[in-house]
Amino acid sequence: MRFLSAAAALSIHLSLFVGAVAARSWADKSGEYELEADLVAFDDETVILRRADKELAALAIAQLSDADREFLNSPEAKDAKAKTFAAPQEWTLRDGQKLTGEIVDFADRDLVIDRRRGRIFVNDRLMNNLPEFYRNLIPQIVAHEKRLPQTSGRALRRWLIDQGDQPHVFHVQGVVIEDDKGDEFAVPFFLFSEADLKLLQPGWDEWLAAHSKKNYEEEEDQGFLLRSLAAARQQDQELQREIALMQLTMQSIQAGVTSLWEVTLYPAAGQGGPPLWVVVTGRDSNQATIAAMEKNPGYVAGPVRRISRRAR
Repeated sequence: MRFLSAAAALSIHLSLFVGAVAARSWADKSGEYELEADLVAFDDETVILRRADKELAALAIAQLSDADREFLNSPEAKDAKAKTFAAPQEWTLRDGQKLTGEIVDFADRDLVIDRRRGRIFVNDRLMNNLPEFYRNLIPQIVAHEKRLPQTSGRALRRWLIDQGDQPHVFHVQGVVIEDDKGDEFAVPFFLFSEADLKLLQPGWDEWLAAHSKKNYEEEEDQGFLLRSLAAARQQDQELQREIALMQLTMQSIQAGVTSLWEVTLYPAAGQGGPPLWVVVTGRDSNQATIAAMEKNPGYVAGPVRRISRRAR
C-alpha cells in the first residue's frame, strides 16, 4: 500500500499508551532525524509509532533505517501489531445502545430493503437472519431517512406494506463494521454518539474523494488509518482525535548554524484537509515557518517548536 499521498509521515493525537513493544529508537535513512517510540501497528508501507509525548506518528517504512525495516519483519513486531487489533471494540450510538464489532473501513454504499412474500430482505439477505445488532439498526436507518415517527421493527413492516412490494434504496455513508463471524455491515455516521463520531468522521472527506476517483491506493491509506485509530480507541475511551500529516522535508543540518523545526500548519479559512506538521531546517523559527509555508500554499502558520536531531 502506498503511504498517504504527498506525505512522509502522519501524526495522530492520543492521550494514552497503546503500544505493545517497549520504546526503541527509530531513525530515518538520512541520519538527521530520530524518534523514541513504541510500535503500535504497520502495514506494507506505513508504520504507526507511539511517541514519548503520547502521540501516534505514522511514518513511511521506506524512510526508515535498514535496522528499523529489519525489525518490522521480526516476530516481536508482528506480535505487537496483532495485539493492537485483537481487543474487542465497543461503540456507542446516539440512543445509548452499545455496538460491538471491529471498524475496518469507511462505507459509501447502498442498502436495499424490500418485502417479498411477507418477509423483509436487506441486500437480498433475509432480515431475520442478520445479526441482532443490525436487525435493530435497519428500522432506525429507514426512520431517519423517511422521517418516520417510530423506529421499531413493527413500524418498519407497516411502512413497507403501505409502500407496496417494491425495493427501497437507502444510501449509507459511514463506516464498515465486521462482526465476530467476519461479516461486514455498513453503519451510517448519524447513528453514532457525538464522542465516537468525533473520532470516526475525520478522514472521511479524503477517503470519499479517493473512492470517487477510484484512487484505490489512497483509499486503502485512509482505511488503514481508520482501522488503527479504531483499535487504539479501545485502549483509551477518552481518545481525542486530531490528525496531522508530518512532512520530513529538511535539508542537511549545518552544525551551529541551522536546526530542525516542527512547524504546525492549519488549512486557511474555507480550505479543506487536515493540519500539517512540517519538519524543516532553519536558522530560527521564522525561517523555518517561511520554508514550511512555501511548500504548502493554502495553509496558515500555527505553533513552532525546535526538535532535536539524531545524535551522531
